Amino acid sequence: MNANRAQQQDGRRNRPMRDGKMDFRFLIPSRDAGAIIGKGGKIIQDLRFKHQCQIQMADCEVPERVLIINGDQVNVLNCISDILSCISENHQRSNKPDQNEVRALIHQSQAGALIGKGASRIKEFREKHNIDVKVYPQCCPGGSTERCISMRGNKDDVLGCLTEVYSVLDSVPPRGSYRYYDPSTFDGYNVTDYGGYSDNSMGNHQLNSRVNNAAGYVNNSYNSPPPPGYPSYDGIYLDDSYGRNRNRPSGYNSFYQQSEPVTTAQVTIPNEMAGLVIGSKGSKISQIRHESGASIKIDSEPINGTNDRLITITGNTNQIQQAQFLLQQTIRQSGLWNQ
Repeated sequence: MNANRAQQQDGRRNRPMRDGKMDFRFLIPSRDAGAIIGKGGKIIQDLRFKHQCQIQMADCEVPERVLIINGDQVNVLNCISDILSCISENHQRSNKPDQNEVRALIHQSQAGALIGKGASRIKEFREKHNIDVKVYPQCCPGGSTERCISMRGNKDDVLGCLTEVYSVLDSVPPRGSYRYYDPSTFDGYNVTDYGGYSDNSMGNHQLNSRVNNAAGYVNNSYNSPPPPGYPSYDGIYLDDSYGRNRNRPSGYNSFYQQSEPVTTAQVTIPNEMAGLVIGSKGSKISQIRHESGASIKIDSEPINGTNDRLITITGNTNQIQQAQFLLQQTIRQSGLWNQ
């Protein structure tokens, strides 16, 4: 089940679950996921049993993941305490800088209550708990309505502040729809603005086109012109719609975004080529998103009964054409194209 699907809120902090238990959502660096999961999944299973919580952390090939803990608040906070200890021990074994930090995901409409008038409440958090506290200014990528609050310092102080944060949120129900952040839409270009993580800190391996057209571009042909400045692409140019408007670098030409409808194309690649397209810590796919201006999502698992991964490309015709060309070029340049 995709725990990151869009949900509508009913006035509580997060999506209600059975027995009145709630989802508590956190953003973590992918490099710490192994410390939470443990060998053969032992640590995460022990945490679930000890704290009587459901814990989910979907695998994805980008530098960050969403950790979801479902349970009573006291149990969830105790679980977070153990998770911070697991991460700290792992950092000590790896000779990495040790720090206790929690980045909790909240609805954008609740951020003001945590900041306070003239930043009074966030200053109070810092002084009372003697930790660094920051509410990041932007929502997470992919049309998410979630923002991040970071708390960093001594573990007990962090947990004390987190408890107070949830107390404030309980008194300020979110307003508007709630779209959970899905790390598969990771955008490496504004991580410092939304509180994300970066990692500084087709054999026929052709793209197999699958049309899911909802905006009237069905008649696009193999002879469609290439994007300006690009050589001809020897595949079909496709498209569909869900109008995401991401922040682009200053050099990005928004003319096409303004003058054409946003549509979606779906293509497939062999599963063994997915890592090549994604790149180390998501670097290659982030580059393709940046250069094309398109939103690109790669499914984490092959399509049932096949060895193919589905890639969904969202943008206008020009952006989709550029993204398709860059994807194909990445595979051609790998030297594996005709193997």
